[in-house]
Amino acid sequence: MSHRFPIVVAMLVILTAGAAAQTPSQASSAAKPPMPPPPTTDLVVAGRKLANWILANQLDSVVMNAAPGENADTAKMQLARFVEDLAIRGGSELKVIEEKVVRRNGAYQYWRTAEFEHAPSTVLFRIVVTPDGKYAGFGIGLANNPPPIDP
Repeated sequence: MSHRFPIVVAMLVILTAGAAAQTPSQASSAAKPPMPPPPTTDLVVAGRKLANWILANQLDSVVMNAAPGENADTAKMQLARFVEDLAIRGGSELKVIEEKVVRRNGAYQYWRTAEFEHAPSTVLFRIVVTPDGKYAGFGIGLANNPPPIDP
């Protein structure tokens, strides 16, 4: 009897693991971001407008077009720091190379690839936009290392 118990436990573990491998786990479906609602406006046009306001330091316009729930003071402070840092490190935008909208982390993002005066290579400026074209955040990095997008 003492030899049988470990064998039964081992068989249960193997059967349970096999069944789990055959059925999709909730963890894998939880890792897939949800689809955002369909856009109600042209998100490239909305993203371009927001990017132009940010790069021109017209932050009041951005804040007035922020998504519901965005803290206006916090957004304006973060953007002001960003604009200052970009002016010092990147310089002026010289040429827009590409504009597109992608889905990332279950949200829409306007991606603007551009050349900047002092940047070592092309820059990817990302703005999170709501389906109705409102500002919901931003990110920036070199275009040769973009973050992953949703499938």
